[in-house]
Amino acid sequence: MDYSPTLSVEDELRMLVETREREAAPRVERVETQSGVFWIKRPEQLSLRYRLQKGDPRKAFERERLGFHDLNEAHGPAPMLVAEGEDFIVLPDCGDNLRYRLKIEADAAVRRSLLLDAASSLGRMHALGFAHGRPSPKDMCRRDDQEVLLDFERYDRRNNSLKGQARDLVIWAFNVAAHSPHMRGDLTEALEVHGDLAPAGLRAAAEQLCRRLVWANWLTKPIQMRPGNKGREFKAIPVVLDLFGTPA
Repeated sequence: MDYSPTLSVEDELRMLVETREREAAPRVERVETQSGVFWIKRPEQLSLRYRLQKGDPRKAFERERLGFHDLNEAHGPAPMLVAEGEDFIVLPDCGDNLRYRLKIEADAAVRRSLLLDAASSLGRMHALGFAHGRPSPKDMCRRDDQEVLLDFERYDRRNNSLKGQARDLVIWAFNVAAHSPHMRGDLTEALEVHGDLAPAGLRAAAEQLCRRLVWANWLTKPIQMRPGNKGREFKAIPVVLDLFGTPA
C-alpha cells in the first residue's frame, strides 16, 4: 500500500490497521511500513470456556493499554505506544525477547550483562512506583540500549505498591530460574542490581512473600523429583526460596 509522504507515522499505522482489520488480521501481527517495523496487538477472542479460565480479554487489553500509558508518561522502561484505537495498540519492534537471547548467547559475560540490565529496568520501574503484574524475560526486549518491559495485561494501578512490586520481583526471579536455568548463578547479583534502584523495603517484602510460599515447595516435592526437564517450573521453586533466604 502506498502512503502519502505527508502522513504521520501514527496516521500511516491507523490506515494500515483499518485495512488489516477488514482482512481478518490476527490478534498479534508484525507489519513493515515505510517508517519501520511495528507490532499491532488486538483484544484476544476467546470462547466461553477460555473466558472462564483466563478472564475478560477486553479488560486485559485495557489493562495493557493503561500500563503503557502510565509507563510512557513517567518515561519508564517500556516502548512508546505509536498508535492506538478502541480495538488496537501499535508498538515499535524491539527485537528478540530476553529469554531467547539468554538461550542463544554463547558468551557468559554477555548473558550476565543482559540479565543485569533487565534487573536494572525492573528496579527503575519499581522506583517510579509501578508494578508490572507478571514480569518475565520473555516479555522483555531491547530498545534504545535498555531492556524494556512488554505485556501489561496483568497491570493494575491498585497493585502499584510495595506488595505488588515484591510479587513482581519473585515472579521475575522464578521465570529466570525456571526457563533460563543456566542463569541461576547470576540471579544473586541481579537482585542486588535491582535492589540498588528499587524502593526501600521491597526486598524484605519479597522475602516475607517467599516465607508464605514454603508450602508450595513441600507440596510439589514429588514433581520436582522427575528426571530431565519435566516439571522444570516446580524445580525452580526451591531455587527461588533459597535466593530470597527461605530454607527450601
